[in-house]
Amino acid sequence: AGAEKAAGFIDRCERFGLPLLVLVDTPGFMPGSRQERIGVIRHGAGLLRAFASASVPKLTLVVRKAFGGAAITMNSRDLGADLVFAWPGAEVGIMAASEAVAITDRRRLQDADPRERELAAQEYAERHLNADAAASGGFVDEVIEPEQTRDRLSWALAALESR
Repeated sequence: AGAEKAAGFIDRCERFGLPLLVLVDTPGFMPGSRQERIGVIRHGAGLLRAFASASVPKLTLVVRKAFGGAAITMNSRDLGADLVFAWPGAEVGIMAASEAVAITDRRRLQDADPRERELAAQEYAERHLNADAAASGGFVDEVIEPEQTRDRLSWALAALESR
């Protein structure tokens, strides 16, 4: 329902020529049969189409978490976001650190104690999920401090105004 509502909002902004500012904090789509029954993928695809087809200026700010397909769906660079900003504490990646190390270090951590798994996840997050890593990978254009947010967004909207 939220994805349908957001897609409708994006379409209205497009019709009236209003720029989009997307604040992202999503742990991702949760897999499972319940989600399949309620059509999470189908509704998420509608949101993805709405962002991809919008021609108004599109800005994204990752404030906390942006994981997996949900992060892509929420006005990512790949969908045509004009600028993507992230706060320094933001985490951006395919999945959260604990899930990632459960896959990548499965054999090594299979008999490990919880503290060792936690340390492995923390190391993974520090290397791969921080905002600077997302910026160097091209997923984020600029890492900004929270107190810079208003100025940077204002600058971006002014720069994109003539579009």
